[in-house]
Amino acid sequence: MTQEIIVGLDIGTTKVCAVVGEVRDHQVDIVGVGTAPTQGGLRKGVVVNIENTVRSIRRAVEEAEIMANCAIGSVYTGVAGAHIQGHNSQGVIVIKDREVTPAEVDRVIESARLMVSIPSDREVIHTLVQDFIIDGQDGIKDPVGIHGMRLEVRIHIVTAAVNALNNIIKCVNRAGLEVSEGGKGFVLQSLAASEAILSEEEKALGVALIDFGGGTTDLAIFSGNSLRYNSVIPVGGNNLTNDIAVGLQTSLNNAEFLKKEFGCCLNALAENDETTIEIPGLGGRQPREVPRKDLANIVDMRLKEVLDLLKKDIHRAGAGSPVLAGAVITGGSAMVPGLANLVDETLLLPTRLGYPEVVGGLTDVIHNPAYATGVGLVLHGHYRRQTNPRGRSSRGLRGGKSGLWPRIKNWFQEVV
Repeated sequence: MTQEIIVGLDIGTTKVCAVVGEVRDHQVDIVGVGTAPTQGGLRKGVVVNIENTVRSIRRAVEEAEIMANCAIGSVYTGVAGAHIQGHNSQGVIVIKDREVTPAEVDRVIESARLMVSIPSDREVIHTLVQDFIIDGQDGIKDPVGIHGMRLEVRIHIVTAAVNALNNIIKCVNRAGLEVSEGGKGFVLQSLAASEAILSEEEKALGVALIDFGGGTTDLAIFSGNSLRYNSVIPVGGNNLTNDIAVGLQTSLNNAEFLKKEFGCCLNALAENDETTIEIPGLGGRQPREVPRKDLANIVDMRLKEVLDLLKKDIHRAGAGSPVLAGAVITGGSAMVPGLANLVDETLLLPTRLGYPEVVGGLTDVIHNPAYATGVGLVLHGHYRRQTNPRGRSSRGLRGGKSGLWPRIKNWFQEVV
């Protein structure tokens, strides 16, 4: 007996998250989740230590397998980092028989792709259609069968560094897994997160999705139900931890604890707040008390810097990428108290916190912005399998050949 499952693998700077989804009556149910710290395996979304990354992937996947009671063979993998680039392009062809055919749709998309020069050290991971134009009439989503003479298309191309992708593939393979669709199952992390947390109304009207991760902050702007702009700011939660360590003269481990337990924006504190927090001493020194406002000041300054960069990026996207529906923030670092209000005040956009909400199953477990990308990878994989059944691969119950045996064999070869 086999199970049809879809697995998303979110390889982030601070943690690896594996999410297992099962399709039941056209509904995706989350049946397993596993997480593991990366232990320095990645820096700003890019693999810098193969061994640590492989260990983290194995731990997260094994935890998810136990919870879901299945063997995992292939995964849809999220991609992020400063090496990610987005390009808008436009192509045009003449409609041969005055009626648009699927072949002509493929041809006009290819003409738009050729308008963008892709260096040999980069690979296209997404070619996303924004809309079609026939004889000057824009806003067409499906042109097949429509009569006309001139067919145009607007697309958004997302590229990644080949070496960064190859390192991810290497880590996934050494963990006994495969990247889905023959190594082509890479998904831009912010695009994946949008599947889990954005509504169709928001994507149609125009929305800015901001993913506050550990190593980077990712921006994706949607309008007209299409991705219009994406960028990566190489500043994330780890920079905030480092600021706290320097500002309060404590270790990085203590700073991370303080950030999670007491960190907040200034707007989350009352004006007369006199709360103090204990800062552990270094090298045997005595702990000391500092006002919580000192910590909030450090958090506030770093987040305002990131938001100023985001504001410039949103302005750079231009009038073609309106954000009339506001902003949605997600990611592990988005949980800082007061951040949504700070985004609202700085970007002048109504802002909400994004939780994965369009799936069934373990909804209580995944009701956290940190799982948005993992859940979104499952949903994106489900969509791709529906549109391309050849992208499917077999999945089995625990003990099947697809996931467990390759991992045992891989481990044995490494030990020997």
